[in-house]
Amino acid sequence: MALQGSGQQSGRGLSLQTFAAFELRDFRLLWANNFSYALVQGIERFAFAWLVIDTLQAGEIYLGLSAFALGIPVFFLSLPAGVLADRWNRRTLLVVSQLIVLAGALLAAILIWVDLMNLRVALGMALFVGTGVAVGQPVRQALVPAVVPPHRLMNAITLNSAGQTVSQMIGPALGGVAIAVAGLEGNFALQAILMALGLIFLLPLRIPARALAPAAAAGSALRVMAGDVVEGFRFIARTDNIRSLFILLLVTSLVINGPWTTLLPRVAQLQLDADGPAASWLFAYLGMGLTCSSLALASVRRLPNAGGWFICALMTSSTFAIIIGFSYSYLLTALLLALTGLSAGVFTNLNLTLIQSYTPQPVMGRVMAIFTLIMLGGTPVGGLLGGLGAAWLGAGHWFSICGGASVAVGAIFLLTNPGLRRMSSHPEAPEPARAPAGPG
Repeated sequence: MALQGSGQQSGRGLSLQTFAAFELRDFRLLWANNFSYALVQGIERFAFAWLVIDTLQAGEIYLGLSAFALGIPVFFLSLPAGVLADRWNRRTLLVVSQLIVLAGALLAAILIWVDLMNLRVALGMALFVGTGVAVGQPVRQALVPAVVPPHRLMNAITLNSAGQTVSQMIGPALGGVAIAVAGLEGNFALQAILMALGLIFLLPLRIPARALAPAAAAGSALRVMAGDVVEGFRFIARTDNIRSLFILLLVTSLVINGPWTTLLPRVAQLQLDADGPAASWLFAYLGMGLTCSSLALASVRRLPNAGGWFICALMTSSTFAIIIGFSYSYLLTALLLALTGLSAGVFTNLNLTLIQSYTPQPVMGRVMAIFTLIMLGGTPVGGLLGGLGAAWLGAGHWFSICGGASVAVGAIFLLTNPGLRRMSSHPEAPEPARAPAGPG
């Protein structure tokens, strides 16, 4: 497996390959919108948790219910949103989703300010905001390959990932500053302001016209939508390499992402004797590694065996998880988490790059909806399984078992799926002429 194309790239504007996608006006606008949106996501999770446990003085059960309300709309709305992304104007859908989140944040700020906020209203606001996120996420994912030519898709995805990782890291801190300066109502007002700024970047976005999904047969709207969703699953099931990528995505959500989110604080407490701030820094080391590897991968113009690199990076991160489960040294764990971030940045970005590079635009929205469902839906399930496993065997041991399971699955795919190993970061076929800008 060899890397190709790091270094200079000719053309106007930015010349470094690392930032090549920023030469494209519409990607710059979409990236800025995604960055502000991810900032709001980082702030809102902290804000709703603080609203429940501090302002409303509720117990842990309501804390869990608020997180559930933010996340549950994904299970019901991401697949229909993917269908709409393949049939409707995608920019309009994205604007609507952001207006929902903006309205929810603004209304929450007003209700706190006039002292009308209570637990039921807070859960309703969380559900409302989660609805906007669930509607927008598949569309947001589908827009990147729509505004970026295939040969720059990996570069665009990694730059987008780096921006979102940074914004997710600084979002909670920014929200904390807003609370200190202007109270919790100021925090929610800041979310509304950031959403409004994101709309400024989105409105001038030009999306190339694309072939729409075939016209639906006559029938009830529900039946037609169900048929469209089934077609998305059929595309994945019938396309060998795409199917393998989704299976590995599900594995990482269940046995890597979920347990890490749930068990890493417990491992830090029991094995590393770390307090709250020290435990939170462990996630920062992971985020730093993710950002660095995303920028490094963005510097590679083309990766001929991207599928093989993807599996190897997944196995590397999983191996680090095995060691972390047995570590009683804070410094060793911090180092391993930084290294994990480096390898995780490779496999997460390559997974999305390969899926989008080999998925036709007419079905892209539905495929990204399934991607969103697995990523945002599988992680909480993995966290639940992690909690059960930790109660049975201990957090560290279950952490290591999950890492070992992921290594084993990765090895099976690496040895038995040569087609996946040989997948390039983008297809070999010559790039077709770009379609004129249209409604999207």
